[in-house]
Amino acid sequence: MKIKLLFFSFLVSFQVFSQKPFLSIPNDLKTRSKSPGDAFAVVENENNTFAIFLDDNKTLNGYLYSENLEPLGKFSSDGLPKFYNEIIGSTHRNGQIRLFVKNQNNKNFGSVLFDFNRKATLETEYNFKLKNETYLQSHSFRDKFYILTVSRNSSLLNIYVFDHDGKFDKKSFDFNDKYFGDRKNKQVDLDFLLTNREQFKTEGSVVKIEESNPNNISITSNLNKIYDRNNSFLLTIDGGLLYTYILEFNVPELTVNLKTIEKEQFPFEGFLPESNSYIFKDNIYQISALSDTLIFTVKNIDTKQEIKRIELSKDEEITFKNSPIIQEGTSFGAKKRRELDKTSQFLRKITTEDIGLAVISTKNGYQITMGGNMEISNSGGGGAMVMTGLNTGMAIATVGAFTFSFNPVFYSFYSYKFNKSTRIECLFDKNFEHIPGVTPHNVFDTIEAFTLKNPKAKAETIFKLQNSFIYGKYNDEADIYELFKFSD
Repeated sequence: MKIKLLFFSFLVSFQVFSQKPFLSIPNDLKTRSKSPGDAFAVVENENNTFAIFLDDNKTLNGYLYSENLEPLGKFSSDGLPKFYNEIIGSTHRNGQIRLFVKNQNNKNFGSVLFDFNRKATLETEYNFKLKNETYLQSHSFRDKFYILTVSRNSSLLNIYVFDHDGKFDKKSFDFNDKYFGDRKNKQVDLDFLLTNREQFKTEGSVVKIEESNPNNISITSNLNKIYDRNNSFLLTIDGGLLYTYILEFNVPELTVNLKTIEKEQFPFEGFLPESNSYIFKDNIYQISALSDTLIFTVKNIDTKQEIKRIELSKDEEITFKNSPIIQEGTSFGAKKRRELDKTSQFLRKITTEDIGLAVISTKNGYQITMGGNMEISNSGGGGAMVMTGLNTGMAIATVGAFTFSFNPVFYSFYSYKFNKSTRIECLFDKNFEHIPGVTPHNVFDTIEAFTLKNPKAKAETIFKLQNSFIYGKYNDEADIYELFKFSD
């Protein structure tokens, strides 16, 4: 095992130290000597084009490229409207990118059209304000953009549909005739489960998930998630005692299908179990635990057939884990890690934290993370990074106006880099039989090692381009923006 670990470490170190930028962008549109403080990317998957935007708090400078890295256009703009401080989505068409924005209180919405052909921008402020609705999340697909809200004190879900020309419409789905139960199985409405202010301490509590990311417990422990699947998105709700609720929205036709998946129940002992779920491809992975017992299941979403079941008590060894019981956290910029010895310690920790699990594919099957996460607060250099309350799912971790809600890859990486969790890593084959061995390094491990070489890097971003992850940073000495490619 030590030989394998050394081999993996060698591979990661070799890739990190031999990494060269695959694209360098001259910072030649700036209007003053100041370097960019923020950067973000917009990818158009249909035509495999992408744009890099650099912001220096004076101008927002855009650079558009083809999949062959040919420059397609560039121009400098005045940037985003000052009233709006968060980007939440985008549409694309023929050299145009429309960015959708909202203000800090999630009430007002607008957009900015960046036209690379005409080298001009056009701002639009939408003539509606959320009054008796709560903003939940957003979804972008081709030339359409969707905002999902819930009406107060009801089970009415609303979708605002925006086209690339800036026009919008609204459609509502009424679930008031459906039964939704809370942690005590008392009937409540969707608004309560999605925006329980006492539980989430904030309005709106839905985190965006991209299944291709190596997501970790600090994200997946959220009770409400939206999974982006291009022409559909799934809203999952785990705040109830008996069921995981799944609402599948299909776009652009805008239909919805509600499914309920039963959770594991324990004999009543005066304590309610902690539970959560994670969706990966066609299956739902569920975890339920008390301080002395854990049950993990894998079920097919459509048939609800149970594919795998593991039961664990506090007196048993965890025979299906491929890592120690890891307790890891970040404090004042330094990552601290220790290992726990007993199953009872693991169960006690994860049931006093926000329980969760995550799944990624491996060459032989799946790597599954089980554990719990605690809320932490970190601030990075330059005042740019604020990681507070990741388990709320809000887009409160921001880099300037470019929130992690807009870029789930960036959100996932930085929660991976800055988190506090208790967890185990487990390897299973394609039939969900446990397999021995060392858990492989994933692409975020490699990128994290690379960023340690540049701890004071400016204007960082990470995004997905085709099948690769792209890390970008500003090179102060050469006055260029550099992009580096990483793959699993």
